[in-house]
Amino acid sequence: MAVVSRTVAACLLVAATCLPALAEDPAETSPAAPADWSGYHFGFALGTPRGDNTWRQASDGQQLIPGDWQGSAMVLSFGRDWQSNRLTYGAEVSYGNGTYTAVPTNEVFITCDLCRTRASDLLRLTGRVGFAAGSTHVFASGGLAKANALATRQNGNLIDANATMTGWTAGVGVEQRIGENLSLALSYDHVDLGTLSLPLYNPPTGETHVELDVLQVGMNVRW
Repeated sequence: MAVVSRTVAACLLVAATCLPALAEDPAETSPAAPADWSGYHFGFALGTPRGDNTWRQASDGQQLIPGDWQGSAMVLSFGRDWQSNRLTYGAEVSYGNGTYTAVPTNEVFITCDLCRTRASDLLRLTGRVGFAAGSTHVFASGGLAKANALATRQNGNLIDANATMTGWTAGVGVEQRIGENLSLALSYDHVDLGTLSLPLYNPPTGETHVELDVLQVGMNVRW
């Protein structure tokens, strides 16, 4: 899945770079005016995780070898932007229908029988501010994040924790117009949901910090 996401991201970047150039009239020498990015937008994207996760004992600091986050999610978003000259600002809500999973492994002095940490149904509410440069829009975002977190052992047969966690998110992104109402979108966001206690893990001071990065590639429809 990581290879697929990198391939899709590369294709989108190539398309975002080349399509405007192909459509440009070589005879034109005047700089392009910023496109109008104000209005509502609906987006759909593929989200893939980056980073890792581990379980640790708060009592002595021992921790498992971190496991990389894996998985994917179809991310739907809806938002509203306003524009003043080249400055843009707005808000967006997004929902990732999918699961990200990490599997930390045994260390010398701490072991676990097929431990897994899962984060699913990632919901984000963010504000954002950006800059319109011709048909390109770059932006930074930040706000609240919420997801379901599940920690299991023995290949999912024993549940150590199951909770809805709330935290924060921040990231950057870029959009490239490919039509009057369509744009390609690429974003990279950090999500921190906080620390999840694992009271059934022996000794009962176990915990895992649920944080990950999410790479998204997709398309927005604007009106």
